Amino acid sequence: MNRREILAAMAASSLGMAPAARAQGYPSSPVRMIVPYAAGGGADAVARLLGQSMADELRQVFNVDNRPGAGGMLGADAAAKAAPDGYTLLLAGNPELTITPSLAAKVPYSPLSDFKPIALISQSPNVLVAAPALGAKTLRAALDAARKLPGGITIGTPGNGSPQHIAVEVMRTQLGLDLVHVPYKGAAPAVIAAIGGEVSFALVGAPPLLSHLAANKLVALAVTQPQRSPLVPSVPTMGEAMGVMQDDDFVTWYGLLAPSKTPSDVVSVLEKAAFAVLKRTDMRSRLATLGTDLVALPADAFTQRMRAESKVYADIIKRFGIKVS
Repeated sequence: MNRREILAAMAASSLGMAPAARAQGYPSSPVRMIVPYAAGGGADAVARLLGQSMADELRQVFNVDNRPGAGGMLGADAAAKAAPDGYTLLLAGNPELTITPSLAAKVPYSPLSDFKPIALISQSPNVLVAAPALGAKTLRAALDAARKLPGGITIGTPGNGSPQHIAVEVMRTQLGLDLVHVPYKGAAPAVIAAIGGEVSFALVGAPPLLSHLAANKLVALAVTQPQRSPLVPSVPTMGEAMGVMQDDDFVTWYGLLAPSKTPSDVVSVLEKAAFAVLKRTDMRSRLATLGTDLVALPADAFTQRMRAESKVYADIIKRFGIKVS
């Protein structure tokens, strides 16, 4: 073998070893975790818990970078266009990953091709609630009572095009209800409206509800998913309460993703670290305090769920002509 052939062989060998070397040295500097919402919300809380725990696991700093705006699209777009080196990740939910692409006129990224899923972390049940003043403890009784109110059946949600709004439209159709959907600018205003009697019901994610349920300011009537949530185990599903929506799975989930061209070996390091964290004995209870149920779905299953859910939401949005404000 001449000198040129030896050098070529050495170069090929070094290229072959590069991924392993890169993975072994990763991460060698702080990792940025973009959250496409403001600090203090559900996604932010999950990101900070996960980031702190993964920092311990990988012995490197994980910084949360809040990038709110455009219903989560600004932060997701920033993550999609970041360098695919494992040092910028996205902690996001289904609104910007499986719903918004079918709602917005223009989305600057493709969730299914611009991201490489790492792990689906947790999901928060959407809970249909009413004020105790309605005088009902079951959904059927609550609907009967609401029909007699001057405004009839009114349901507040975090906004047009939200997972909760979509669930309301499916519920309206399957139950044949004459109801008014009232969109608010976020979950907290919808919760306050239900407590104050501005609407007869609210359908929102669990995080802003738990303290009000504990204080008996609201009554939980149903969740919009196939099985009961461990977070509120006494609350029936819509299927149990009314015999409808038995296969519908309208929840808000939180997942960790990387830009699509991030090397697979780096993604494997992140996935392994994430699951080491999620398997800790205290993680389920720590997530529960944030109003979300541990899911721990690996990358391949997470990818399949995104694909299937994107199609479900696209079909519903088209069928009901749902628009954003």
